[in-house]
Amino acid sequence: MTATCNDSLGEFDLRFNPGLLGSAVVGWDLEPGNPAGEGRMELEYSHRSNRLDKARFADGAVPAGGSLTADSLLFNFYGVFHDEDRSWSPYAGAGLGAVRIGTSDVTVTGEPLSSDWALALAYQLGLGIDYALTERLSLDLGYRFFSSTRPRFSEVNGPAFKMDYLNHSIVLGLRFGF
Repeated sequence: MTATCNDSLGEFDLRFNPGLLGSAVVGWDLEPGNPAGEGRMELEYSHRSNRLDKARFADGAVPAGGSLTADSLLFNFYGVFHDEDRSWSPYAGAGLGAVRIGTSDVTVTGEPLSSDWALALAYQLGLGIDYALTERLSLDLGYRFFSSTRPRFSEVNGPAFKMDYLNHSIVLGLRFGF
């Protein structure tokens, strides 16, 4: 993951190592014939975390450290395309909500840059396949593109920088319906 940032001195990039995504979801299945369509509506809490690897400025890349975390709460709607003759169902959807993004002990060439947090509007697009293991239990394999409006973080020496935050995730999960 690479985040493009801007401060009073110009543009720079922060490059992060791949990280983990964890989420908990509560939702409602929309049965066939529902006026809203066939699929599901969900309230999703997710936690994303990435370690900072490098910072890149106009004159080159330098070592960097620290981490970036994002805790989001989204309302999602997924259209699910069921076929009674098969046990798998493709889906596609979108979500909208809020995210709290935090920089933790971010350093560039060993010098502190930021330890701050910001709230932002967030959205998500996703697609995948549900595979029915039993009548109530499904395996979910999917892709999520997550992004937000540009959060603003304070730098240790006073100024602030804005960052583009976007995240690509492959998800593997279990869903239980009752």
